[in-house]
Amino acid sequence: MTDQIWFQKYRIIKALGRGGSADVYLAEHIKLKSLRAIKRISKDNILREQLLNEAYILKNLKHSCIPVIYDFEEDANNSYIIEQYIEGMSLKVLRERYRQFKEDLIINFAIQICDLLQYLYSLDNPILYLDLKPENIIISGNVVKLIDFGASSFKNRLKDRKFSLGTKGYAAPELYTDHMPDERTDIYGLGSLLYYMVTGTAYVIQLSKRRQKELLRHCSRPLQHIIHQCLRYNPLLRYSSVQVLKNKLLGINHRKLIGNSDTGESVSIAIAGTQHRVGTTHLAVLITTYFNKNGKKALYVENNDSCHISAILNRYQNIKTTDGICQIFNCYTMPAYKRNLPYKKEDYPVTVVDYGCMDDSKLEDFLKADIKLIVAGAKEWELKETEKVLRLLRSEKNIKYLFNFLNGNQYRKIVKHMDKLDCYRTPYEPDPYKSTDNEYLEDFIKNLIYGRGRVHKYAKRTDLNEKTDQGKSTGETHHWNNWNT
Repeated sequence: MTDQIWFQKYRIIKALGRGGSADVYLAEHIKLKSLRAIKRISKDNILREQLLNEAYILKNLKHSCIPVIYDFEEDANNSYIIEQYIEGMSLKVLRERYRQFKEDLIINFAIQICDLLQYLYSLDNPILYLDLKPENIIISGNVVKLIDFGASSFKNRLKDRKFSLGTKGYAAPELYTDHMPDERTDIYGLGSLLYYMVTGTAYVIQLSKRRQKELLRHCSRPLQHIIHQCLRYNPLLRYSSVQVLKNKLLGINHRKLIGNSDTGESVSIAIAGTQHRVGTTHLAVLITTYFNKNGKKALYVENNDSCHISAILNRYQNIKTTDGICQIFNCYTMPAYKRNLPYKKEDYPVTVVDYGCMDDSKLEDFLKADIKLIVAGAKEWELKETEKVLRLLRSEKNIKYLFNFLNGNQYRKIVKHMDKLDCYRTPYEPDPYKSTDNEYLEDFIKNLIYGRGRVHKYAKRTDLNEKTDQGKSTGETHHWNNWNT
C-alpha cells in the first residue's frame, strides 16, 4: 500500500497501526511536504459514528500536545480523518523497550497527563477523555502527547454515547454499566496508566492483593497508595478531581519523610475548627495516636483555652509526665498551661497543634505549619461559622478541609459544593486514645500526609446564601459552588 496516492493529495508512507475500530496510516501531504496521520474507518463498522466523533471533538481544540484535524474525506467504503502526525514513541513501546521507569519519570508523565485532562475540562464545552491507555500516549522528548479521541465525549452529551469503547485493563468499571462517567472515570484511567508504568502490565481487578503488592514493590509506598486510590472500584472512593490527584503526585516529591531520624527532619500539623465542639480535639488526638502506634513519635500540643487536657488529667491517676509532657495511653500530650515550656523537639518528629476555634489571632501561627487542617461544620446551624472561616482563608494555600459526623450522602453533597477544595470525611473512631486497626483510618491519614506541599489557586467566592447571577434562588439553602481554581 505504500506510495499510493489518496484523494490526489496524500502519499501513503506506511501503516502505523491496525485494529478492530480503525486503521491508521502515515502519509505525506504532497504539496506541503508535511506529515499527516490518516485514520480509515469502515462504513460497516458498528462503532463508526462514535469514532467519527473524534473529528468533531478535535476540530476546536488548540493545544500543542493534542493533534490538529486538517481534513475529512469519504469514499464508497470508508471515512477518513486526516490529522496532525505527532512524532514520538508510544508509552507502550517505550515501557517495553526500557523495561523499568524511574519513579520521578513516572510522576512527571502522570502530572503532564493531569494537565492535559484539566485543559479538556476547562473548555467552555468540557470534554471527558475516557480511553487512557499506553497506546494513546505518545512521548516526544519526555513531553506527553495525547492522541485518539475516538472514545471521548462532551460532558453535556454523555447520555448520547452508544458505546463504552473502554479498553480492558484500563477502562473504569462504570464504562461497562449504566453509571454515567465523570472526571473520576479518567482518574481511574490515569491510575491504570500509573500501574502499567510501574509494573509493565495492565491492571487486573481480580488479582489477589498479595500479587498486586508484589507487582508494585518497585515504587514507593506513597505512589502505591495513589495508584490504589485511583483504581477504587467505586468512583466515590477515588480522588474527587484530577486537581486533587495532581496535588498528591506533586506531594510525593515535596513531602518530608515523616519521622525519619536519619534526616533530622520533622513535620508540624496544625488543626483548627470553624467553631467550638466540631471535633477538632478529637481529630488532633486521633492523628497523634495513629503516628505513635505506627512507630513515628508524635506530640499533641493543646494551643487553645478549652482545658480539655486538664480535665482528662484530673480524671486519671499516675499519668507519666516528663519535661511537662504527659503520656495519655498512646498520645504524648502537652497541656495548654505547659505549652510554653521547652522540650526536646528532636524527640518528636511529628507535632500536632490543636488551635481550637479558628480566628484572626491564630491565623499567622496556623499557616506556618507544614500540614494545615480545618475541621468544618456542615449542619444547618453550623454553616454561618463555617462561612466565616472560609472567607478568612479564601486567599490561603494548601489547606485541607475535614468534615465530621456526616453520612456518605451528606458528605457527597458538601464536596460537590466545595468544588476544587481538598476535602475529607473523617473516619468514625469513638475513642481517639485507643483507636484500633482501621483500614479507612489508615487511608485517611496517608491522604492527609502524602498529599501536601502544593498550592491551590483560589478565586474569590460568594456567601453560602447568595443568589445566582439571575437574582433567583439556587434551589438549595446553601450555595457552595462559587469556588474556582
